Amino acid sequence: TKKMMTSDKPEFCRLERPIEIYENERLWVGRGFSKAGLLPTERGPYSTKDGSLSWKSVRDASLALLRGDVEAAAAPAANGKKVFRRGWSFHEEENNGNDHSKSSEQEDDYECSNIQNNNGDDYCGFVPCKGAEDGPTDEDGWQYFPDFKEQSLQHPSRKRGFDFVRRRKLRRIAMFRPDHFLTREVYNKCDFCDSKAVQALSDAMLDALSLASLFAYGPTNPKKVTDAQVIPLKSKLIDALEIGMNWEDDTIDIDNVKERLCTFAEKCVGKPGPIMHLLNPDVDQNIHQAILPRRNVIARYFTDEERTSLARLLIKDIDRAAYQLHCSNETCASSLHASSNHGSKEEDSVCQFQFVPCPHYKCDAQISKKYEKEHDDECGYKVLPCPSGCGMEVARNDMHVHVTTRCNLRQAECPLSIVGCTAIVQAADVTKHLNQHADTHFMLLSTRMMEYQNLFKQFDKKIKMLEDKNNKLERELARTNALLSTKNESNAISNDLKKVTKRLNALESSCRNEFKKVEYPREILP
Repeated sequence: TKKMMTSDKPEFCRLERPIEIYENERLWVGRGFSKAGLLPTERGPYSTKDGSLSWKSVRDASLALLRGDVEAAAAPAANGKKVFRRGWSFHEEENNGNDHSKSSEQEDDYECSNIQNNNGDDYCGFVPCKGAEDGPTDEDGWQYFPDFKEQSLQHPSRKRGFDFVRRRKLRRIAMFRPDHFLTREVYNKCDFCDSKAVQALSDAMLDALSLASLFAYGPTNPKKVTDAQVIPLKSKLIDALEIGMNWEDDTIDIDNVKERLCTFAEKCVGKPGPIMHLLNPDVDQNIHQAILPRRNVIARYFTDEERTSLARLLIKDIDRAAYQLHCSNETCASSLHASSNHGSKEEDSVCQFQFVPCPHYKCDAQISKKYEKEHDDECGYKVLPCPSGCGMEVARNDMHVHVTTRCNLRQAECPLSIVGCTAIVQAADVTKHLNQHADTHFMLLSTRMMEYQNLFKQFDKKIKMLEDKNNKLERELARTNALLSTKNESNAISNDLKKVTKRLNALESSCRNEFKKVEYPREILP
């Protein structure tokens, strides 16, 4: 997301972001590359980069990506019909930019203002991207791959003999349209809003979307999500903000909206159920651990600039009558610039919600002017003098480390405290202390060496005793093994005798039977 250089609009209205669609084709022998050759299991003719969302036409793809989800709830129109608006358009705001009287078809036609390329295809204002931004391309912006698998898409080429699919990136710039939510009279009030409220709402939006994606798809791989998983949830979250309708209820304030965002994931997706807990008993703990890496991934879909702009609109909607979180001046940034040019020093000319950058090095915070002193008192990057008076200036975040480990005036133990020196001196005086008390330290070292020598003698005696005991145990073990070996041999001999006896008995029985057979014929002879 980047900013437009249009000075007659509030800062948060001057945002741009590229909408990118990928056109996909497959090679068929004899017919060349075409969209008709794509397999049913592959991405469609037009898709997002990861291929998780696909469409048949640029028109469908551009409207879906522009609005987040063409099937989600839409903003109410004046004639009872619905127009899908979520803050982004391919066109600048017009005088009748807040006119919701268009039908859905008219609104779609307005967004997809057509331009024709040389082949007569309708690209809805999208332009092919050429060059090496995402790898080498041919003259028409096509990149070639063996297939559409994730691993293959990591190595694009211009054209090779074994490449059977190709894709190219189409891009069109979308502009942030606050008139989709509020009338010009409301959103033009104050170019700034309370920085604390803006930051709190922005963080709450990111947390809500991150938690909803974890509830919906699990914490297995918190660093990997798809366009199909995040984009529809993001559109539902923007709808849940109800920007433009909160002012109708006087009881709604920033805390109510934050509470709504805190419960968004549970209401939109639902907490993991009993089956999920049965499959993964630690699912709640895993979600808690995965929330931070998931936030970093979701931030690429829901940028800080977009969340900040929505937060400002939300504040202007809720605070449109009270003016507690923004001022009632129109385009106060322009007024402040004019006042500064004319040398005006009136306090009334300074918007108390004006965003001012933190002056301290490495701090990128943008705070409202009313919180400037408060932030200065707690900014971790503010350089402060060492409280011990060593003369060093250190950032507030590093002060504890400096005072405890680096400051020359800190209280430090003598390096020889391990041998008994109990002196506590300033770190800068450690060398001086060692030189002045060298004799004392020598006596301490000698005493400690004598103690170590006595210990070594005792250890030698114990080692000798243990060696003797070990030798005795080894001899006992050898005798036991010999007895066991003799017993095993006796058992083996006994088993062999039993086998021989059994075989002799069998032979004896066989011989008796044979003798009986021989004697029986002799008895019957005359």
